[in-house]
Amino acid sequence: MNAGATTERVHDAIRRLILTRVVRPGTRLDPAVLADRLATSATPVREALNQLCGAGLVDARPGGGFHVPMIDAPALADLYRWNEDVIGIILRSAAGRIAAHAANGGQADDDATATGALVERLARASRNEEHLRAVRDINARLHAVRLVEAGLIADTRDEIAHLSAATDRGDVAALRIRWRQYHRRRRRMVAEIVRALLRS
Repeated sequence: MNAGATTERVHDAIRRLILTRVVRPGTRLDPAVLADRLATSATPVREALNQLCGAGLVDARPGGGFHVPMIDAPALADLYRWNEDVIGIILRSAAGRIAAHAANGGQADDDATATGALVERLARASRNEEHLRAVRDINARLHAVRLVEAGLIADTRDEIAHLSAATDRGDVAALRIRWRQYHRRRRRMVAEIVRALLRS
């Protein structure tokens, strides 16, 4: 196996550990320990960790190594605002093409995956690779948060269903309203969401 393929495999494995909350916020990511766990050398692990830093999934602290970022209520509120802003830009860009752009794949296993897939569908309809890259990074950073939201917000499945139906219709006005409500609701709950994220 070449070095690039090894780094990609290691990158995907570490990313999965973070997204599924196997490693918790604040956890130190020791390249030697991860190398043993992933049956590789430390070099591709360091390369993968540096790539994950670029996506915001890992922090590199001077003299302190790599860590899964801690998140606090103001940072999560900012991330929700950024997600809403990016979706707003995408809706302006993709208007008229949203309904025609088919959903990708089958039924998601959880609400977090379903929400991420819906946002990616909008980004693909915009036909702008930068939109797609931005939402993939945001989806990765919000995945663990969305897993926790499902336990705090009783009707997340209904929210996703309404957003999906508006997407199927290409109803940009309804999508703007529903995404605004979606994010406003979560910004009001950031302290509770962060508490649940850190305790779970």
